[in-house]
Amino acid sequence: MSEFEMEPTPRRGFLARLAAGSLALAASGFATANAESAHHPSASPEWDETWMTRIKGKHRQLFDGMTVNDGFGLVMTRIWMMTNFQAYKIPEKDLSAVIVVRHAAICIAMNDSIWSKYKLGEVFNVTDPTTSKPAERNIYATTAGFWMQPFAQASVEALKASGAIMCACNMALMHFAEQAGGKVGIEKDAAIAEWKANLLPGMTLVPSGVLAVGRAQEHGCVYCNVS
Repeated sequence: MSEFEMEPTPRRGFLARLAAGSLALAASGFATANAESAHHPSASPEWDETWMTRIKGKHRQLFDGMTVNDGFGLVMTRIWMMTNFQAYKIPEKDLSAVIVVRHAAICIAMNDSIWSKYKLGEVFNVTDPTTSKPAERNIYATTAGFWMQPFAQASVEALKASGAIMCACNMALMHFAEQAGGKVGIEKDAAIAEWKANLLPGMTLVPSGVLAVGRAQEHGCVYCNVS
């Protein structure tokens, strides 16, 4: 059992980073701002916010994943889309599915090179069914390589093709990149930069997953916990 399996949330580092962010927020003056007047934040030049403009479907649902959960967050997203069509003949163009991977689900957002180099199968306790060993590839990424073939259309690749909007938490990325990098001898900043450069196509990096969860709901999405 790996250190990460024993404690999926290395809380001291995460909470220290959270505390530092809170201090910066207070220092900037935002902590005392009127929350009601700031309900709709200004666009940020640092972050791609176009994902919010794509939430246009008549039916909108947010799938909030905080754990890997064997990729069932992706499966539930596909089932939502599939059964909307089967039961009500609602086409994909009228559906807006927003998937947020945060906390220990961040590995779902990373490509095979990160899985192999940083031993993410061991870090996140994910077994590759083709080898019965800790995964050295992202078994949730592609339709051909999806771990559960009866639901291969639940892969990140297939959901992207169906119009699903996918967000990855920057806070989680930084935290786990630092932790996993330390295990394989890669310095913090280099690890974080490499993880950011190797997100799966279609994944939008957002300041935090919990922020994206809130924005999606502000844009009319119904909340669904898929952890």
